[in-house]
Amino acid sequence: MNRNIFVIILILLLSNNFISAQLNSLENLEEFEKKGFIKNTFKGFIKGFTDFGEPFQLGGSLALNMRSYDAFGGPLRQDPFFYSVAANLNTRIYQIDLPISIVLTAKNTTHSYPSISDLKESLKDKLNEKKKSFARVGMSPYYKWTKLHLGHRAMFFSKYTMNNINFFGAGVELTPDKLRFGAMYGRLAKAEPIDLSLATPNLPIYRRIGWGARLGYGDDLASADIEIFSAKDDLNSIDIPADYPKQTTAEGNVVIGVQLQKLFLEKIRVKLDYNVSAVSPNALDDNSEVTGIKKMVFNANNTTNFGTALEGSVSYEGKKFTAGAIVNRVGPEYKSLGAYFFNRDILDVQGFGAFSFLDGKLNTNLKAGIQTNNLDEAKPSTTKRFIYDVQASWSVENLNVSGNYSNNTSSVGYVLNQNLDSLNAVIVTNDAGLNVNYSIPTKSKINHNISLTGNIQNVSDDIEKASRQTSSRLMLASLSYALSTPSKWMYSLRANYSKNTIQNIKLDRTGFGLGIKKAFDKPKISIGLDGNLFNNSNELNLKSRNIITQLSLGWGIAKGLGLQIQWGILNTTSDSAPTLTESMGNFGLQYQFSYSPKKKSN
Repeated sequence: MNRNIFVIILILLLSNNFISAQLNSLENLEEFEKKGFIKNTFKGFIKGFTDFGEPFQLGGSLALNMRSYDAFGGPLRQDPFFYSVAANLNTRIYQIDLPISIVLTAKNTTHSYPSISDLKESLKDKLNEKKKSFARVGMSPYYKWTKLHLGHRAMFFSKYTMNNINFFGAGVELTPDKLRFGAMYGRLAKAEPIDLSLATPNLPIYRRIGWGARLGYGDDLASADIEIFSAKDDLNSIDIPADYPKQTTAEGNVVIGVQLQKLFLEKIRVKLDYNVSAVSPNALDDNSEVTGIKKMVFNANNTTNFGTALEGSVSYEGKKFTAGAIVNRVGPEYKSLGAYFFNRDILDVQGFGAFSFLDGKLNTNLKAGIQTNNLDEAKPSTTKRFIYDVQASWSVENLNVSGNYSNNTSSVGYVLNQNLDSLNAVIVTNDAGLNVNYSIPTKSKINHNISLTGNIQNVSDDIEKASRQTSSRLMLASLSYALSTPSKWMYSLRANYSKNTIQNIKLDRTGFGLGIKKAFDKPKISIGLDGNLFNNSNELNLKSRNIITQLSLGWGIAKGLGLQIQWGILNTTSDSAPTLTESMGNFGLQYQFSYSPKKKSN
């Protein structure tokens, strides 16, 4: 309760400052009227259109890609053949842009080469359904500050409401001057009924429909936005018998979000993102007896869960350094069907800073904080983590050096039984990395470059019972040399080593690589050959070897038309398994074009 009161007060304070900032940017209301926001905005909108421009222009790209895979000495580990066709077109009629994108995919199930019979067999009995499932068609025509979304599209309102989830429907975005408005309506998920032909019962999916709206005003100095998003499963879209082994229920969700931000004294920025969600896991449950705004806005039932998500920050933005603090709290019950993923049941408090020294040659970033979960104390364990991260980079002439070190310490308290003492554990993760890149200075036009990369990661724990202790260490190191000549020959040498230790299991891997590539101007062709050798061993002295060779060809056939071909062989020999040889090929054809009718000469 106290937290909600604090959030409401903070929103009111920021809103008051936001409104004051917007009004203070104008000397008085008369000046606001003189500016004529609506009149000038729509006048400018129409003015550009009356300038006409070219009556018709067409541009875009077409791409065909085919991937082949086969294995000798063992089972296939991928689909043998895969097709994809992608098209991006933009039609411009006077001042209106009409972009559209299409993606079609299909695959073979037996042959590793193009096969019409195999393709027909894979689509047999469900050809129309498969075509629809493979096809993604959408367009987003726009003119100045007006944009429409039609077909398969994605829109962004905010991090915790609608966050780039794909939908099939329609949407609109209006951004005149400082005003922002957005709205969408469409299908978020297709109905997937029970398929009795499967050996393992599938999980049926309801058809899900969603809508959302966003309204905002302001700029980088001060702004305010509010969003609402709602999604609901269609109960009549599928039929699930009561005795079906995989039952699912129709969900409903409503989310409301508010974002406020303001820059004080040209240096201090305050941001607040507050969201409330209601999730009904079963739409068939009886209506709830809740009253007030929850009943009016969320239409809750007996199983509806309410949750909140809050993210706030205060930062100082200077010329040579920035520093601040950020708080992120997402309740365990918070959920939005308009976002693919975000961490829930988490409280994260961090401080951060970025500094620049020696005229920008040395740059550092620091971050430290505390993270915890089990906010409602409903889980049998609570994890608390101390996190800090340091990154630094140094750049001078031909040398670039960067490094990082991070430490994540987790304190976990396992409640084994409410009547017994808890089991305490501390888990520590350390990660350190170093990257060095050096270009050897020469008087000739031949370029030499050396790169060194190293990384060490430790994961350890300290549990009261030694039998439950686990730890792991991963070490990676690589060294590479590259040479390029004025005649467009390129050579590369590589060496790498990795060691992975998990308790008593040890895995070592040593690798070497060689590459050569040549580019020609006439015709525009590039040919490359690359080879890699990896030796692997474990704690039992069992050894294996991987040999990878790859040939690549690139050809600029004509203006806008390009061809890429890659073919590789992976050979694996092992002390404990038969020899396996795998072949992988890829064929890609791309065409980019633009067209506008020639003007008739008078």
